[in-house]
Amino acid sequence: MKPYPKLLELIAIFLPIALISNGCFTTREVWADRYYHAHAQPQVQLAASPERPLILVKYREQFEKSNYIRWRAFWLDLTETYDPFTRPQFVDPAGYPGLIPIPMLGITQGTNTIPTIGYAAMETYNKPGFELWKDGELLGRFRLPAYHGNAPLTTETIAKTPIALLIDAGIIVLGAAAVVAILYLAANSD
Repeated sequence: MKPYPKLLELIAIFLPIALISNGCFTTREVWADRYYHAHAQPQVQLAASPERPLILVKYREQFEKSNYIRWRAFWLDLTETYDPFTRPQFVDPAGYPGLIPIPMLGITQGTNTIPTIGYAAMETYNKPGFELWKDGELLGRFRLPAYHGNAPLTTETIAKTPIALLIDAGIIVLGAAAVVAILYLAANSD
């Protein structure tokens, strides 16, 4: 009496495919791309380059809904199109001395208090970003970056890595044992 040897062979073929296509737990859960966005209170700080139409934008960023918050800074070139959904080239603001700080106006001040000389800005809260003026003219409304990127190197991700590797190894060993057992049963079912 044969207990369905073809069925066992099919299971032995599809089990490794399912295990392999499911992916590595370490990569998928610990080191997968994360969604980065401005913190709910980004505390935007702006500074202008005295030589070129560049604005150094500094703000607080977090990834997904974590408590991991860090300061980020990037150059906003006013002569080029800005895409807030692309990861900008981040820079260290300490490497750029001599920038002109741009005053951040309070939301309650309104547009009647915008200076007619130099830059001024105001944070926007419905879509984290800022409005930028120069010499009393609005240059634009700019959203802070929101993009997908590699998981940050944190104590949490470092601590989870060995555990995730053990889970991956366990899945591989159990899957291989199941395939061997199924093939053994199929071969001895004669």
